[in-house]
Amino acid sequence: MNKTAIKNFAIWARNKLIADICYRAGLMGITEKGIADPLPQSTLDAQFYDIGATEPYLVAGEAIKQRRQLVSAIREKETDTDYATAYQYIMEEVAYTWFNRLIAVRFMEVNDYLPSHLRVLSSESGKVEPDLVTTPFDAELPFTAEEEAQII
Repeated sequence: MNKTAIKNFAIWARNKLIADICYRAGLMGITEKGIADPLPQSTLDAQFYDIGATEPYLVAGEAIKQRRQLVSAIREKETDTDYATAYQYIMEEVAYTWFNRLIAVRFMEVNDYLPSHLRVLSSESGKVEPDLVTTPFDAELPFTAEEEAQII
């Protein structure tokens, strides 16, 4: 086992996850500089944020609740420290949570522990696409008629 390659991958993956999470948070008006309020045209079901693009970014549905939870976590951590440190801490916490989940799923699929016995991150036959992408209906996941039409 090449431990250097694993270490390098873990460092790269951590940095990539943190960058991607910060980007997604930024789309919702949460940056290292502060937390933006929704624009005036926002409603209960649709919030808009000025992210410097030509059009404001729309946050709707479940994403509004998720944004609220993220803001709450940052604000809670901010009681112990300054905003920038709280923001960085929460972004890293989200990143390592996702990293740990992905590694757990990978471990389970390699050892054939997944109930569907279908690989979700890789392919049994060495294809580029995971088996879940190439044969989604073998996973016995509940798809709506609309989702099935999109897949086919």
